[in-house]
Amino acid sequence: MGNEKRLVSISQLFAQAVAERPEGEAVYDLTRRLTYGELHREVDRIAASISQMGVEKGDRIGVCLPNWHEVIVLYLAITKLGAIVVPFNTGYRSHEVEYIIKNSGMKLVFVSEEFNRNIGINAISSYVDHVIPVRFAYENCLSYNDLLQDHQPVNLPTIEMDPKNDVFCILYTSGTTGFPKGAMLTHENVFYAGKTVTECNACTQEDVFLVAVPLFHVFGVAACFSASLYSQAKLVLLERFRAKHALELVEQEKVTIHHGVPTMFILELNDPDLDSYDLSSLRTGFIAASPCPAEVIKGIRERLGLNICVAYGATETTATVTITKLENEQEMNVLETVGRAVKGAEVRIVNDTREEVLPGEVGEICCRGLGIMKGYYNAPEQTQAAMDPEGWYYTGDLGTLDETGYLRIVGRKKEMIIRGGFNIYPREIEEILYRHEKIMEAAVIGLPDPVLGEYVCAVIKLKHGAEADSEEIKEYVKTFFVNYKVPSKILFVEDFPVTASGKIMKGKLKERLLDEQMSS
Repeated sequence: MGNEKRLVSISQLFAQAVAERPEGEAVYDLTRRLTYGELHREVDRIAASISQMGVEKGDRIGVCLPNWHEVIVLYLAITKLGAIVVPFNTGYRSHEVEYIIKNSGMKLVFVSEEFNRNIGINAISSYVDHVIPVRFAYENCLSYNDLLQDHQPVNLPTIEMDPKNDVFCILYTSGTTGFPKGAMLTHENVFYAGKTVTECNACTQEDVFLVAVPLFHVFGVAACFSASLYSQAKLVLLERFRAKHALELVEQEKVTIHHGVPTMFILELNDPDLDSYDLSSLRTGFIAASPCPAEVIKGIRERLGLNICVAYGATETTATVTITKLENEQEMNVLETVGRAVKGAEVRIVNDTREEVLPGEVGEICCRGLGIMKGYYNAPEQTQAAMDPEGWYYTGDLGTLDETGYLRIVGRKKEMIIRGGFNIYPREIEEILYRHEKIMEAAVIGLPDPVLGEYVCAVIKLKHGAEADSEEIKEYVKTFFVNYKVPSKILFVEDFPVTASGKIMKGKLKERLLDEQMSS
């Protein structure tokens, strides 16, 4: 990249890309290729149409679509009018969708045919002014295609935007407890996220991003959508992650930047045809969104040839807070961290009374900086609980900071296991399990014990064709840990329940195991 960009709205950032490289390829989703100039024309047509439907600055517009090029068009068209993008999980159930639509006060919502099959347009039509089907038609509804074809040329209003305060999107968190919360991310938050990724990955106009994570997730919004706009690069959208498909696209499209969650890379590393693909274009990327086992990181670097960076963040921080750049940092103790705070961010570790602890002590991770959300939409009490008046956001994650500023994740506060008065952090046991040659994925959880309070249970997915029993795994873990940390129970599964971003849903896993325990 050339000179550092000054802070602008996301719409202005896009306008800069259009002006500087109108013929450069912007997005490919296996159905269409669009240059920045073509994308601009489609954005203007959709913006004109929804403006005529009454969309104004501050209105909330829902987008519930897979990784299609239309998502990019909609994000840019909505923000061009100063309206707020509300993307949400395509896998949400009807009660979750109803809650998000009502909580955000959406005016319009764009949906797929899959949404119509699973939830139904009629189920939500009374809550919004318009439901707009994308890539299919529905009775008495204007479709996305209609909006492209039917608009009359209009002079779009000039919208004054304040990037520091105006909200670009509301991203609803996974809602592992209760209903999801809508994190309001400003234009500054999203701009800064794109800038951070661009600088950390040294992105240029020549880069090609593989978008394997959902665009409704903060990882997709920040590390892919925003970063590609900032660097004026190309996005290759993957509708559903399949390791074979991802590897084929890397070869076909000469992908240089491959972000993902550990599960995605684990599946790629275990693809039987891995060595047959030409992956020489791969340069770098972020691995984030769930604990990143050191063994997996080493595999990515050695077998995929990808100089992967470990990143840590959350929806509320617009993704990246810390990052590990691994060019000269091969030691395992560095691989097992999530790096140091990025420029513009601060990190500290606090105890239960929110006082800072000493280096190396376990406590709650809190952070402050340009990526921290404006707050939760329509939820002042939850905002107040998560953020203090000085701008610190309390993550609910446990970790340690060493004297040199490296952050190590220990686990979620609510996932810590207390066995006979001893604190056990699942992450450290999972790290060891991932080193075992037969284990593909692992999750460690605490289950109720009438005497000790909780016991340790390890749930394991073996690599294809591998065989192992409980005793073998227990004996292996014993070589690393004191007895109270050794899992009392080992369970083998074919698959884990995962979020749309590929994170193992420990809450659901625990519920399932408790139900089985009760019925046995």
